Amino acid sequence: MIDLAQWKAGSLEIWREGDGPTVGYLHGMVCAPGRQPFVSELAGRGFRVVAPSLPGYSRTSPSVDIRNIHDWVFALSEIIDVAGLAGAPMVASSTGAMLALELAAVRPEAFSSLVLVAPLGLWRDDRPVADPFSTTLSGQRALLTKDPAATALFFDDSAAGDLLVDATIQRYTARTATASLVWPIPEFGLAERIHRVSCPVTLVWGSGDQIVDPSYADAFATRLRDVRGRHVVNGAGHLAEWDDPRAVASLAAAALV
Repeated sequence: MIDLAQWKAGSLEIWREGDGPTVGYLHGMVCAPGRQPFVSELAGRGFRVVAPSLPGYSRTSPSVDIRNIHDWVFALSEIIDVAGLAGAPMVASSTGAMLALELAAVRPEAFSSLVLVAPLGLWRDDRPVADPFSTTLSGQRALLTKDPAATALFFDDSAAGDLLVDATIQRYTARTATASLVWPIPEFGLAERIHRVSCPVTLVWGSGDQIVDPSYADAFATRLRDVRGRHVVNGAGHLAEWDDPRAVASLAAAALV
């Protein structure tokens, strides 16, 4: 079920599916709530999944007030309140995982636990994070997932008329929002704040991640207070929950028990 709630920027799209304990899902660079297999996979394991779309993604209104990482974090803080996710566990991916960590560092009660899929936010000169906007659209798809077809729901151009126009606009605003989080580099000082994250964290990485090298798991694990598990999804790329939704849902469900 998709709801359109109200928040400061206008409409906030929230997808809800399943019954049981509530768990949030915060998307990364690609967002297609209601059509994403991972959400259904996680809901099928006995959870009520609540998945809000960040500003500029899907039908959530872009916000002209978001100028920097601190504005993004404040927006996420408001969004989890509106979505009823404050204090709940959260599964977050990519740029969404970076924002979840930033929020957890300044608002310790925001999440009871975190399952993070290939978070951004740290930087290593010897293994720089790849820029998904320095290539063509097809090249970007190849960077995001091991199988470019995995994100076909987001990049689908089969619609016609107004539906195609709407889909094109949604992709444009989503790409603009993502660019604001990864350009020029996705490093905004998280390394100086990450030690403040007090909730349990589980790390998940795709073995074929071409954006954030899997070795970054070590960098996050050494800085976080309470890492409960580190997992690699074989054959998956950066957005592992798109490449292998069943495997990531199983790992998340085990971590949330």
